[in-house]
Amino acid sequence: MIKRWLAIFSSLAYHISGYDNQAIQTYTAAVVEFNPVSIGDTFTNVAQVTTQAIEIIESDELNGADIVVLPEGIFNRQNTASYLPNTNDSYCDHENVDMVLRNISCAVRKANKYVVINLYVKINCEFDDQPFCSNQTDSTNLYNMAVVFDRRGDVVARYRKYNLFNEDGVQQTEMPDLITFATDFNVTFGICVCFDLMFDQPVINLVHKGVTNFIYPTMWFSEIPYLSATQYQQSWAYANNVNLLAANVNAPNIQCSGSGIYHGRSGALQVFISELPMRKILIANVPVDLPKNHLTASTERKNSESNNKLQKTRSISAQNIDSSPLDGDLFGTSKDKFSYAIDLGQDDLSDYTVKFLNFSTSSYQVGSVCNNAICCNYTVEIDDNGEHEGKFSYSYAISVFSGQRGHKPINDLFTGQDVCSLIACIEMNSKDSCGLRLPLQQVQNRYNFKKLFLETMLPITSMNVMPNTLTQELLPLKTTEFDYKLSEIQEQDKYVVTLNLNTPKSNLLTFALFSRNFDKDMFVKGTAMAEGIYIFVLCILSSFVWMMSNADRFYLFNIYKVNLMKFGSSQK
Repeated sequence: MIKRWLAIFSSLAYHISGYDNQAIQTYTAAVVEFNPVSIGDTFTNVAQVTTQAIEIIESDELNGADIVVLPEGIFNRQNTASYLPNTNDSYCDHENVDMVLRNISCAVRKANKYVVINLYVKINCEFDDQPFCSNQTDSTNLYNMAVVFDRRGDVVARYRKYNLFNEDGVQQTEMPDLITFATDFNVTFGICVCFDLMFDQPVINLVHKGVTNFIYPTMWFSEIPYLSATQYQQSWAYANNVNLLAANVNAPNIQCSGSGIYHGRSGALQVFISELPMRKILIANVPVDLPKNHLTASTERKNSESNNKLQKTRSISAQNIDSSPLDGDLFGTSKDKFSYAIDLGQDDLSDYTVKFLNFSTSSYQVGSVCNNAICCNYTVEIDDNGEHEGKFSYSYAISVFSGQRGHKPINDLFTGQDVCSLIACIEMNSKDSCGLRLPLQQVQNRYNFKKLFLETMLPITSMNVMPNTLTQELLPLKTTEFDYKLSEIQEQDKYVVTLNLNTPKSNLLTFALFSRNFDKDMFVKGTAMAEGIYIFVLCILSSFVWMMSNADRFYLFNIYKVNLMKFGSSQK
């Protein structure tokens, strides 16, 4: 029994049902941007969120969907983690199985579709495949886990999140799980969760193994100019030319919103971001065959736009939201407190080289900006629409970086990043104002970019290079609106990467060549201890410097002390 249970953690997890396995051209996917009714930090709240999820799984809105993805972290927390049973039988048929897993299993069986959930689970160390047992009190290991149910409510795959984001008490497996699962509609999916998308393991490994469809539950905390949710989702799917089903938590007050269904280099089939707390279901017919080149991508994009028109009740516009905010303010701001400029995180650009473009001197600018190992060549031409009274307009700058960045609140992780970009800033010549966003209703789009071309050269390393774009509406550009090329110069062991704007745009926040350079990643263990040692040494050195600067007085004090001791001895 134990071996059968552990087999589901192997590198390949298959389940073939009795459905017809003939080749298909598309499958119907749904992702749910989920605004929980409560935080799952008590078992009562866990039950409430589970009921909410079941209502969605069984709803008519999901009729016809083959697979449904729910976000990360909505069901429970570490202190309310579900116990994962040691069985491969259907959870629906076992009364003693954890309430969340049993009730979801039964709902999935009733709805007759594949469903992916994410939750914190505890596994008895006796049945785990890891060499450690972290919680000796109850002999369990705690994981952040994606669980996949097939149409019968049976579990066909489990994946333990490998790249954790400041998750106290949650264990990382010794090696990443390389989990895939096959479906009755003849598509095999890989699994990744949230922060995994920033790394090569395990997800890039799966891409290299030929996996082209991925499910992605996430609780992504957006920051600009480069790492807002849908911006990075599309960039990643485009660069790796894969289908990505991304379901994010809807909690705008903590920078969480942004979900989508992406078809490789064709871009978003459905994409959504909200500045109000609400629930949103996105559905799209996803082509199995991926575009082979940009010309194919452009052709398929037209087809996907037609698909969007058919799905207009599930619109992709962030300004035309047709859902109603849910009651309660636990995961978002109320209407009374609503500000249209969602409170997003801001990237630290202190180590970037930033050159502001002064369009008052010339509407056509060409140049190069360098930072450490890379240079960013740019050509920009704009039309100036002038200032409008009572409105603000963005300034723009070329921003370049080659190095490592941190990820607060994680203190000991630094990831490699190479960036060549044009970004929007609130104030001219103020680097600190770059990555901030003005309320849309206050913005005058003064500069219309007629021409925008970026080029950089990168060393060939273990990296993931991608086009990275963002509009003021917090959505990525359509993939037909830019051209991206990556060419190898073999004799120099380098890539030449270019990004060219095809369509004039006046609402840009970010237009970038963005590379995750995995070879530069660094995990510094014991950072807190190192800081303590540094402070201790600094105190010793400061004391030594004080003693040296007061050497004469220190010497006279010791002479006085010695004489005093002699005088005292002579009195005995």
